[in-house]
Amino acid sequence: MNPRSLTRQKDFQKVYLEGRKLVTRTFVLHLLPAPDDAKAVVASKKVGGAVQRNRAKRLLRHMLQAVFFPGSEATVKKTAWFVDGAGTRSLEDGEAATGLWVVAVGRRPILERNIHDVIADARAALARLDEPDRVEPDRVEPDRTEPDAGRPQQPEGH
Repeated sequence: MNPRSLTRQKDFQKVYLEGRKLVTRTFVLHLLPAPDDAKAVVASKKVGGAVQRNRAKRLLRHMLQAVFFPGSEATVKKTAWFVDGAGTRSLEDGEAATGLWVVAVGRRPILERNIHDVIADARAALARLDEPDRVEPDRVEPDRTEPDAGRPQQPEGH
């Protein structure tokens, strides 16, 4: 069964605000567990002209079909479980979240990739969903008590 298309602005806003965001070099995925399956692809003018935007959207649609909605319910349910963190989530009206809403936003570098690379990027992004959040090491700030702290040293004699 093919997922329906997300068309209403309030549905997009709900996915953007309440969903999980996965950023790759070529696209950004917004995922939200929902009672049904739905998808949308977006390519703004930042991606390029009409021909480039249409190519980007075509790649994104194909990637969504191959990775998220290949005809197997298992992929959608597993992804919804990862997005939610611990299984199906109860929605506001008491319904269980058994589907997934996906919004894929194209970025300019997608034009340099073929469909196999885009699918590989999506699978790699999904694999990161089950990793614990990585903590950035504390950045060491230079000591600001000295006036030249943090600046490169000039060689003597110049």
